[in-house]
Amino acid sequence: MIYHEKRVRLPKPKYIVFYNGTKNQPDSMELRLSDCFENTDNEAPCLECTATMLNINYGHNQELMKHCRRLEEYSIFVQCVREYIQSEPSVEDALEKAIDTCINQDVLADFFKKHRAEVTNMILTTYDKDLYEKTLKEDAREEIRAELNQLTICLLNTKRYNDLERAAEDIEYQKKLLKEFGIE
Repeated sequence: MIYHEKRVRLPKPKYIVFYNGTKNQPDSMELRLSDCFENTDNEAPCLECTATMLNINYGHNQELMKHCRRLEEYSIFVQCVREYIQSEPSVEDALEKAIDTCINQDVLADFFKKHRAEVTNMILTTYDKDLYEKTLKEDAREEIRAELNQLTICLLNTKRYNDLERAAEDIEYQKKLLKEFGIE
């Protein structure tokens, strides 16, 4: 029926993103594709897509976790892996210990008993600790650069050139100025 002039009605889509990264994020927030566009010059985008991001890290979204035990168990597993990565000599050891702990605590136990090898293989082939740590450091550097650029603009706009020069050499003074201008 491609020649009909009548509009085809579609169900309203709902796009959900589950977040389980290590940055502190709210339980829920709206993400907009247009936030990634370059050079928008305050012009409305011709295309927009929004997603609801749900933080599924352990301790977040309690109501959601109460209604979806499998998701809660997954968040417990991820937290367990993160804890063991800090204390075990290798990612492999941390993963094995986390899976054993979860099975003993009846967390995803049925799934791990059936699919342990697949889970282990998938995580070990997709997780690159060095790349992960490098990415975290680069993200932190970008945040710091943005804060320092913002501070520089504030100090230049207020003609506080001596403060700018001092902040370039004195990290404690820099922190004080960041706080003063509410940049954190």
